[in-house]
Amino acid sequence: MRKAIVSILLVLMVLSAVSAGGAGESTAGAAAGQSVFAGGWPYSTVPTGHFNMFVSNAIELKYWREIHQLPLATYDASTGEYNPLLATDWQISDDGSVYTVHLRDNVKWLSGDDLTAKDVWTTFMIYRLVGNPVWNYISGVKVVDDLTVEFTISKPTTMLHRYILRKPIVDYKTYGSYADRADDIFSSGLGTDSAEYSALVSEFNTFRPDYVNATGPYYLDPALVSQSYVELPKNPNSFLADTVQFDKIIVYNGDVPDLTPLVLNRQIDYLTHQFPSSSIETFKGLGYQTIQIQGMDGIALYFNCAHEPLDNVAVRQAICYVIDRDRVGQLALPGVTRGTKYVSGLGDSMTEAWVDTSLLDSYAVDYDKAAALLEGEGFYRQDGQWYMPDGKQFTLELQCPASWSDASAAASEIAIQLTNFGIRTTFIGIEESQRQTNINEGNFQMALSFFGTAQPHPMFAFETPLLMSNVNASHGLGYPMVQETEDYGTVDLEQLIYSSTEGWDEEAQKESIEKLVVTLNDTVPYLPLYTKWSQNLSSNGLRTEWTGDEGVYQNSPGDDSFVVIKLLNGEIRPL
Repeated sequence: MRKAIVSILLVLMVLSAVSAGGAGESTAGAAAGQSVFAGGWPYSTVPTGHFNMFVSNAIELKYWREIHQLPLATYDASTGEYNPLLATDWQISDDGSVYTVHLRDNVKWLSGDDLTAKDVWTTFMIYRLVGNPVWNYISGVKVVDDLTVEFTISKPTTMLHRYILRKPIVDYKTYGSYADRADDIFSSGLGTDSAEYSALVSEFNTFRPDYVNATGPYYLDPALVSQSYVELPKNPNSFLADTVQFDKIIVYNGDVPDLTPLVLNRQIDYLTHQFPSSSIETFKGLGYQTIQIQGMDGIALYFNCAHEPLDNVAVRQAICYVIDRDRVGQLALPGVTRGTKYVSGLGDSMTEAWVDTSLLDSYAVDYDKAAALLEGEGFYRQDGQWYMPDGKQFTLELQCPASWSDASAAASEIAIQLTNFGIRTTFIGIEESQRQTNINEGNFQMALSFFGTAQPHPMFAFETPLLMSNVNASHGLGYPMVQETEDYGTVDLEQLIYSSTEGWDEEAQKESIEKLVVTLNDTVPYLPLYTKWSQNLSSNGLRTEWTGDEGVYQNSPGDDSFVVIKLLNGEIRPL
């Protein structure tokens, strides 16, 4: 009887939506007869939020930005190729010193101005001003003519395509005065340590444009940004205006609790948000589909390597042998999170592509090995509890944001597993805003934070744990980046991170990545626990029809959004 009642209610909900004129027309901000594609992303509104796309708290809408400010090219992970967008083609000179980009000749901005090489020059001069990593590999940008721009290569890297082609391009009309002044500073021989540079950066950080120019088929109008959602109307000047299939894009503001009611009301077409498995099943019952995303990044257990006894590598190894990563992954967010196969700092598939996995210790659960490691360092067990060589009971604290439901579940399980082994461990829930601060200042014993990368090069996986949370932090993990190893002798991990992208030969880069990964596997400053095999929500078949090659679903949803690519190609249309 209960199932029958639920079925009747479901039918009534569907009929209600149909009688209201169709799901598309019930979306916020949609006028009668307009077709709307609706997504979501959390953003801050004015005055905290603003429209300077290079400064923190910008209302750029993450991957939705590329629906209004196009990059030079898109990326297809299934082929490893870049596909032209604002650019028609690009070449590296025979001597490897110049990277040349040619632009489309039919691109206009929302303002009515033509896109020119001056806009590309402006974009990269602003990136030089704010310290973007692209300037570690180029030394200059030159406007050759209206449709040609040249980048002078200072350090060859296979990542140059990504660093140049995947940047959303901004306009000289909005940012040109700052680009000109930055150019004057650098052309005069002044550097980032000069007073002139610091003054310009400070001024630029407070720059707040009231107009957002667009080359994409939609545009961001500051007047259409509310606390609830952003409306992105059709840009009639875009060369893609006749290709896209919707009259406007709407991006709802918020996280899972905010967007769940909208999904239940069939007002959403695509989300990258991670919903509980029970919610996903409910959404499927309403007609939604999910797109399974391969796990490339996730959550790791960070050790404070400056805290006794975690400063002892054998103790960290012992803890790794105690923790059952598969169970942690099963419990964190059922159906989404999966325990890591390799302790590498990378997603499992990237590990297999870049590293000889036979060189890695799997750290499969082994209490005997864990006990032997601890006993070898003078620890002893009494009445089921472990004690340190000085006689103090071996206890630990593990912290993570209490609001992270998956990580909180993982932390609770880890605490249980370690306590059952005899290392009494307490889980401490903290505010999300304290997570990075506590790690940076060394105010933790163990903490859960991020690892891995969905970008196409392993180097990016080491930026957060080893650079941001260690080298560039006041205390951080307290992990020495120069390590003495059996296999390689003295290893400078920071140098390996930087050298792993150098040159045009990817095989040579693999040597640096493998040496880095093997060293991390042996010294374990952090233990990758699980990756997120995200289920992105799609209204395909319910509100929309998705066509075209599904190989693009291998793309990172956040860094190379397949939904944005399909919208730009006209491969998603109203049902």
